[in-house]
Amino acid sequence: MLTPYLYSNLPGSFRHFTFRPVLLMPDIQYITEAAAVAQAAEALQQKPRVGIDLEFDDMRHRYGRNLALIQIFDGEIVYLIDPLPLTNPAHDLEPLWAILRDPAVEKVFHSCKSDILLLDELYDVHVRNIIDTSVQYTLLAEADNNISLGRLIQQELGLEVDKGEQKSNWLKRPLTEGQKHYAANDVLYLFELTDRLQAKLAALGRTTWSEQENQALEEVRYSRDERPYLRLAGKYRIQPQELPMFRDLFLLRDEVARHIDRPSYMVASNDRLAELTRLPVTSSGHLRNAPGLHPELKRSPFAERLVELANEDRPAEPVLPAEQRRFPFRRRLTGAKAAQADAREALLLALKNHLAEDQSPIMANLVLSNRLIADIIEQGADQTLRPWQHALLQETAQKHELDFQQIARPFDLQG
Repeated sequence: MLTPYLYSNLPGSFRHFTFRPVLLMPDIQYITEAAAVAQAAEALQQKPRVGIDLEFDDMRHRYGRNLALIQIFDGEIVYLIDPLPLTNPAHDLEPLWAILRDPAVEKVFHSCKSDILLLDELYDVHVRNIIDTSVQYTLLAEADNNISLGRLIQQELGLEVDKGEQKSNWLKRPLTEGQKHYAANDVLYLFELTDRLQAKLAALGRTTWSEQENQALEEVRYSRDERPYLRLAGKYRIQPQELPMFRDLFLLRDEVARHIDRPSYMVASNDRLAELTRLPVTSSGHLRNAPGLHPELKRSPFAERLVELANEDRPAEPVLPAEQRRFPFRRRLTGAKAAQADAREALLLALKNHLAEDQSPIMANLVLSNRLIADIIEQGADQTLRPWQHALLQETAQKHELDFQQIARPFDLQG
């Protein structure tokens, strides 16, 4: 899709020619009807690969997570598929979901985890045959953090794309022309990017690394947090005796937000929840003058329930069975077992230092991040690492005459 052009900026015979990449703009089709979705899906089914991205609203303008737009590029046409006008999106989008589930069609994303989690959560779609350009770029080990699509396009293709619509309201209709062009740009460059990155990985002998990491993305699944208030309670240092009140306020806020179809922060901020936990509303008069609360929370029946929370006895937060508690592994160890865990950690840190010297600090973090070190101490390298990470770590241990078997298997709590 990219082609150079000649640019002249000097007069006479001393002309300076510069080659710059220019995009041949593809056909952009904006689809709002079920029949057109089916027709587009029929055409896409014949393609070996598609570039895909989603625009969705995650508790910014409405309650919950809402799919707002699907962008798909087949190499010639950008399809902007709008789910909002569809009568029955789950049914009407099924021809498209069939393609995403089809392992014969390669799906090229950039930083896809939030997209595939949304598809799983809302539509029970498990995407197969994924190529993620952010994963490819990470495995080059050229930078120690995630890269945005805009920066990657600029770095690899020398193009600057307009990202001005990134935080716009994607649920508002009609979409502007600026939003449509922004959405198209999110898929338009994916084929060029993945091909360039794959060539770089092949030159470094890392093709199988990319295959393993992308294959793992197929296993990403959405799981609902049954107690979402716990993490927030930890942030605000809610004490155990305060947790039942905080929990009930959190759940009441969520119910009001769902009722008015607005994000929960519009009902009451997180700061306000913590304040109400410690200084609850005790009367209707108190509620009328209480700041930072959505008017709906001050109306019946929610107003009465909010006041009642200050006066009622409530059950304590249920304690999970011991086998379900997620205490940090190292906190469970004492004496000789704690010393064994320390020895495993020391070996892993030594290996990480050798990786940094032999390869690079970035590569060392890819193979042995802090999270992976903690997992290996408990579960062992054989179970924790991808094959490419395992092989690289084993080679490093052998080179530096360190005992890899000491950290290969799970920690023995019994021996």
